[in-house]
Amino acid sequence: MSGSDMLILGVVAVLVVLIAVRYIKRVRAGGCSCGCDDGGEGRVRVEKAPVADRDETHYPYVLDLVVGGMSCAGCVANVENALNAQPGTWATAQLSGDVRVRGKEPLDADACEAAIKAAGYYVKKL
Repeated sequence: MSGSDMLILGVVAVLVVLIAVRYIKRVRAGGCSCGCDDGGEGRVRVEKAPVADRDETHYPYVLDLVVGGMSCAGCVANVENALNAQPGTWATAQLSGDVRVRGKEPLDADACEAAIKAAGYYVKKL
């Protein structure tokens, strides 16, 4: 092995170690391993959008979606918050990708999809 090959191998090894250390620090600090809590992988940390009214009878309109790109509880919360930020909605998401959006008024599927995309996820099925 030549000197330049050894140098390249050394640089790659150092980069791998640095990435691993960053990952371990993030997870040990209570962060998400996928990076959804700090905008990793093109995702945006979505501001918490609490839902005061959780009475399903107040939400006559329902839209069921399948969302891709969620890999942890933080991702689920991001998707829910992105949808709950829309007036009159209450969304519940599962890590499987199943998302139910309830609305007090008719739901705009395009607006829901846009909110999900803005958070860094994608709709597999409307």
